[in-house]
Amino acid sequence: MADQQMFPAFVLFYHRVATHSLNDWSIGKKNFERHLDWISKRISMVSLDEIRASQIEGTRSKPMVAITIDDGYGENSEHAIPALKERNIPCHYFVSTHFVETGEPFPHDVSRGVPLRPNTIEELQRYVELGVEIGAHSHTHVNFGRPLSDAELRCEITDVRKRLQDWTGQSIDYFAFPFGLKQNISQQAIDVIFESGFKCFLSAAGGVNWPGKEASHLQRIHGDPGMAALKNWLTYDPRKIHREPLFEDAFRTAKPPNALMPREESCV
Repeated sequence: MADQQMFPAFVLFYHRVATHSLNDWSIGKKNFERHLDWISKRISMVSLDEIRASQIEGTRSKPMVAITIDDGYGENSEHAIPALKERNIPCHYFVSTHFVETGEPFPHDVSRGVPLRPNTIEELQRYVELGVEIGAHSHTHVNFGRPLSDAELRCEITDVRKRLQDWTGQSIDYFAFPFGLKQNISQQAIDVIFESGFKCFLSAAGGVNWPGKEASHLQRIHGDPGMAALKNWLTYDPRKIHREPLFEDAFRTAKPPNALMPREESCV
């Protein structure tokens, strides 16, 4: 049983699977499919719910990998989602609601001169029909490491959960921080996440999840860079047991009694 308890769970995050205008937050269609095929031959590919359950239970009989996709790019309808569904691989798809609502491209794409199309509400609804789980990624892809007012936090967290639940009919239980490094996360935002009804938040600084450890915060690994980095992360090595967790004791994840109470106001 002791050996079983030490198997890790990995959560990979991608953004955009495409065939043109590739950048640091994109991966080519063929490379993405190569990632999926390499992983699925070696490691069990599961949902975030399965990883979270084994975190809580404190046992894991084998390594696990979950696939997540951030932001909400329209091109994922052409490449990422079909590749996942063809292989029957679970996926959690995290979106920033402002861009879905308005059709505006992300500012980080506009600044590069490549304004890419975001997802539509109808596309998200089709993803749900295909078995994809939708998650929250803020309203405007905000950096939560900077000071935000209570009203801004409600707009970026509480209202986003309600919007996504209305659009999809799903319970929205997971929140992925934009940027996702320690400096992009605040305790105030975490408190609002749990007060708003989310069960878990996800960071993106690189790190594995060990059973019996934190179940309200899952660490993620960037899948976009390439095959070599992916193999290095996912090749099981007992020495990784001794790696210092990147977020150990950095934030309180239990819902505090004095957390900000969500209001009925909506963000504009």
